[in-house]
Amino acid sequence: MKPPANPIPRLKRLFRELYERAYSSVRGFGRQTDEVLSGEPIDFSSPSIPYYESLAARMSFARVVLYMVLLVFVVVTVVSNHRLITYENLYYLAKDIGASTLTAHSEADHISYPISSAEGDFALFRGGIAIAGSEVVTVMSGSGRQTLSDNVAYADPCIVAGDRFCITFGRGESSFAVYNAFVRVHAETTEFPIYDAAAGGNGSFAVVTRSRDYTSEVLLYDGNMERLADYHLNGYVTGLAMNAEGDRLGVVSAEAQNGIWVTKITVIRIGNRITESSAVISGSLGSTCGFVTDDRFAVLLSDRLMVFDGDATVTGETIFSGSVPALAAIGWGTIAVLASATEELTASVLTVYDRNAREEYRLELSGEHPILKAGDASSLCFGGNALFIRAGDTLFRITGNGRTVKSLTVTRDTLDILPLNADEVMVFTPAYAYRAEEEDFS
Repeated sequence: MKPPANPIPRLKRLFRELYERAYSSVRGFGRQTDEVLSGEPIDFSSPSIPYYESLAARMSFARVVLYMVLLVFVVVTVVSNHRLITYENLYYLAKDIGASTLTAHSEADHISYPISSAEGDFALFRGGIAIAGSEVVTVMSGSGRQTLSDNVAYADPCIVAGDRFCITFGRGESSFAVYNAFVRVHAETTEFPIYDAAAGGNGSFAVVTRSRDYTSEVLLYDGNMERLADYHLNGYVTGLAMNAEGDRLGVVSAEAQNGIWVTKITVIRIGNRITESSAVISGSLGSTCGFVTDDRFAVLLSDRLMVFDGDATVTGETIFSGSVPALAAIGWGTIAVLASATEELTASVLTVYDRNAREEYRLELSGEHPILKAGDASSLCFGGNALFIRAGDTLFRITGNGRTVKSLTVTRDTLDILPLNADEVMVFTPAYAYRAEEEDFS
């Protein structure tokens, strides 16, 4: 069977001819304009003016050329992406365009939502919030309008969100679902339980499960829900993160060898060609991780903080001396670690590092320090250049390299706190979320 002819050369010839005709018309128009401007004044009382008749003809020709170019563009686009043009995609696109006009016009200070479990999980998603409960997944716009509600059955609900999609699953269960702001766009059942997931801004995401022969398996997907690669690891995955662009995936895994922990850090570069690099750290257990820049991956271990580049090469490292890390937060260009002093169990140290794991400032939380008096710290997170730490029933906002510490009392049933920026945080309770702003802290 004779293969179909390649249409690209014909399209190139067509564009070249159109360009030459348009170019010659423009040159002719310029010459005629010069002649008119240098000649006698135009008699506007005349029923027919040759200059404007010629101009109208050329404008009509230009319009036809633009219509032809548009037609060629539409045909090429449809042919190149025919598999993506489905009724469902067009339906979702129409809903997305209609609802996006409402997203940022108004921001509610109080958002009520149906939640089926006090152990629900929360995420900031497309200008609003997304909630995974044990019985329902809900997405609310920033104005408080419910845009999605989907029935699920999760014993331990989890959610992660990127710019395009959010992924929900039940930890230890064998299925996950992918949502945009209005509908579930993909669902999949895995052979083995799911333990973690990560999402990027371009729609790429990764899911952690296991296989028959390996302790851990990382499934990597693109924005079209097509599986790009499977990565098999002998150790347990203790940390997973994807950068904001969705072109880097960092994986932390650990296994016991001869009585000591061995941690493997893997950095996967996602593009036309998927490549990976890894580093092995003996005698230390890795946990919290995240991208401190688009191509720098930070990992908290039991005795140190390390930063790796896209080739898994160490670009910064700090060894903890006299303290044991308890909490960590990784923001854009900065890292915070809350550690307990080994010599004085009632004292803690909050240290902030730059993207190369160099210390920027530290706070000694001992004696009468308000954070220590408020209770045990349970969460630590960045919002822009502000650091938020929850201790007991108090939320603290730290700015100015630790010189300014303000506090806000939160309810005892608060489930999560997610910063919107340096001046605003969303505080989640079992039935509603509310916005706390900088002026609310005292």
